[in-house]
Amino acid sequence: MRRVTVAALLLVLIALLAACAGGPPKRVYPPQASVQELRVQDDGTWRLSLRIRNFSTVPMRFSRLQAGFTVGGQEATRFDFDPGVTVGPGSAELVEQVFTPGPGARDAVVQALANRRSVAYLLSGRLASSDPGTNDDIEYPSRLDPVPGLEGVLR
Repeated sequence: MRRVTVAALLLVLIALLAACAGGPPKRVYPPQASVQELRVQDDGTWRLSLRIRNFSTVPMRFSRLQAGFTVGGQEATRFDFDPGVTVGPGSAELVEQVFTPGPGARDAVVQALANRRSVAYLLSGRLASSDPGTNDDIEYPSRLDPVPGLEGVLR
């Protein structure tokens, strides 16, 4: 009887070890891109810090961002570039772009900074990863607020 109990206990332990061998499940969820900061440069260009978030349980290597960026309902620019960044599971990384904005968007930001008010923005397009190989739609509407003490900066 004792041998049967020991054998059953060994089988249960082996089954438990086998169940753990596969590791946690790998799940891939759509990423998100949003604006972290917009900085108006002295030469009139804008420096935009984009935050790319990975909600997946695996790292993602982002290889293409195609998106339109509007501010105050006016098109500021269109992006089509390789972010060249790997974002760990449940994490985020920043990438920067410098560009000359469209006149309507430039006016909306000038007004927001002058009046110390927020301004609406929309970032929409597609974000692709080479590993694990995704191509997801992104759409992120939000607002940017002037930063007290930092001239020409919205967050």
